[in-house]
Amino acid sequence: MFSKQYQYKKGGKVNEKKCKKVVSVIAAAAMAASLLAGCGGSGGSSTTAAETKAAETTAAAAAETTAAEAAADTTAAPAAAENPVAGKKVAYIMLLPSATIFQMWKDSCASLCEALDVKFDFFFCDGDFNKWQDTIRTCASAGYDGLLVSHGNQDGSYVFLKEITEQYPDMKIVTFDTQFYSDGEYQKLPGVTQMFQQDKSLVTVLLDQMIEKYGEGVRLIKVWRGPNYNSPFDRREVGWQEYEAAGKIVTVGEVQPLQDSVDSANTVTAAYLQGVNRADVDGVIAYYDLYGQGVYNAIAENDNFNGKNGDALPMASVDIDPVDVTNMQTRPDIWTAAGTTDWTMNGEIGMRILMLELADQYDKIFDPATGESGVDVVEVPGTAIKADALKSDSTVENLGNIAGETYGNLDYLSAADWMPKDLIHK
Repeated sequence: MFSKQYQYKKGGKVNEKKCKKVVSVIAAAAMAASLLAGCGGSGGSSTTAAETKAAETTAAAAAETTAAEAAADTTAAPAAAENPVAGKKVAYIMLLPSATIFQMWKDSCASLCEALDVKFDFFFCDGDFNKWQDTIRTCASAGYDGLLVSHGNQDGSYVFLKEITEQYPDMKIVTFDTQFYSDGEYQKLPGVTQMFQQDKSLVTVLLDQMIEKYGEGVRLIKVWRGPNYNSPFDRREVGWQEYEAAGKIVTVGEVQPLQDSVDSANTVTAAYLQGVNRADVDGVIAYYDLYGQGVYNAIAENDNFNGKNGDALPMASVDIDPVDVTNMQTRPDIWTAAGTTDWTMNGEIGMRILMLELADQYDKIFDPATGESGVDVVEVPGTAIKADALKSDSTVENLGNIAGETYGNLDYLSAADWMPKDLIHK
């Protein structure tokens, strides 16, 4: 039903050490052989019993030394038996199409799996929920030990994954951005850890930027798809509502794209701005960066808002990709900030959780949002990437150079003594 796309094999320093040990043994044997050959070669001289005994003693001593060195190396590096996940097979299954941030996630997952001698595959499902379900079913029936699954449909994921966990009780699952609802009620699945970006903070860090510029009571336009469209948006809306209830912001308008696309967001935002006076609004917040790109284009193409007839209308958006970075570098007065998490870190966090599930060490699963361990919900706090902090060489991959303390924070990683330390953020 699908083809294998990616696989890592164990290598590197571990194999190098093994090679050194083999060389030592060969060298010892060769030394002993040369001693014997030197006494019985073509020169014709005879070998005495004492000489033979000396050679044998030398060979034995060399072998003894090699064995001692091997034992010392075993003590220094954890034995294979101490790694409870070695030889396991896992997959990362993303509902959405491949994108830079998801490639970053995939690469960090692969690095951790390689270090732990775990076979790793990945699958992108191009936004097709049926394909996502089929891929999960196929991996489960193929004997995968664990799955990291991402962005499942909130209306159908609970029922589907509940069936999967019941049919394959030994297979471990970690979800990302997949809320579980059934009959309008939030649900949990035993043994399944849910991981999210801390969506509320992704919005509030952007609101804080607008408040810093305009003060409390800042007048904002909100761009999203409305309530109950998807779980991340609903979770982001919590932050917006809290700030509005506290009088920190005022909602002066709402724009709802008809599709999750740049063109749709551009069309509806451009139409909306035709009826807006610049003096009546301070900024725009988009709940998704594809919407943000459409908003940016609409503002940049409107002389009443792009800075030609006064101050440009500032905007900010949740999530980030290379286009967003370029737009912020080009017009930092329009696209002022992006609320995001470190997508390299997200991958490592998610895969570490899955490794701990495979080892039945649920007590070590750590939630950076609360500082608690042994949890079944993990949230990664958001960071505001500010346009005026970007450098000419800034990319999505190196934002840690200019981001805040919550970005790439190594304290966010779940850990166990058999796991390597962080592999990406050196």
